[in-house]
Amino acid sequence: MRSNLERRYRALLRVLPAWYRAEREEEMVGIFLADRDDELDLEHGWPGWGEAGATLALAVRVRLAAGRAAGTAARVLALTGLLGQLVAAAQSWTVAARVGSVGDDRGWWYDVVAVVAFAALVAGRRVPGRVAAGLLGVGAAVSLVASAAAGPVPWPALVWHVPALVTAVAAVAAFHRESPPVSRRWWAVAPVALVAGIASVVVVPALSTGTMLLAWLIAVVVVAVSRPWSARVPVPAA
Repeated sequence: MRSNLERRYRALLRVLPAWYRAEREEEMVGIFLADRDDELDLEHGWPGWGEAGATLALAVRVRLAAGRAAGTAARVLALTGLLGQLVAAAQSWTVAARVGSVGDDRGWWYDVVAVVAFAALVAGRRVPGRVAAGLLGVGAAVSLVASAAAGPVPWPALVWHVPALVTAVAAVAAFHRESPPVSRRWWAVAPVALVAGIASVVVVPALSTGTMLLAWLIAVVVVAVSRPWSARVPVPAA
């Protein structure tokens, strides 16, 4: 007869895909229960925070693994989102160079961190790339919360910060330590997007909600045309 603790462990393991549980569930439950044989613990105990965190991290790695459609989509979403932020940075820098102060709510640090996140992930430096992407997500979340605290969130804030937050979540989740290398074609995609971003504000040097939307659109078009996910992915030497 299963104890309450065993049932709770099995409920926790349901975050894993069904095919993975079919192969590993009994083994994992056995490991979890190996040192928890106290009757009181078996009746009233719960999985530890460390075990829960490790299981959730495993679920993310398995569901977004190399070769799985969800993982590929999340990584393309993350890099496309970061590319959109690079386009917006190029637009911001161009406007600032022509007319002075840009007047948006992004600090220079945000643009620099976006560049670091994109470059690190494409270069295969997953840890600094995820940290930088996470900082972008925190910045977007703080801005949204601050806007909400002051009243209804303005439309421009939603246009900028929601995509940035989604991008950060996708980057942190999808670029785990078992994710595949990134196609080097992304290095060629970035300058094309930057040039397009600069050109988009040369005639009308002003930033607006439309300019923010244009930044994301430029990034999507550049990625769709170049199709970096279809390039041969370099395999690291053993």
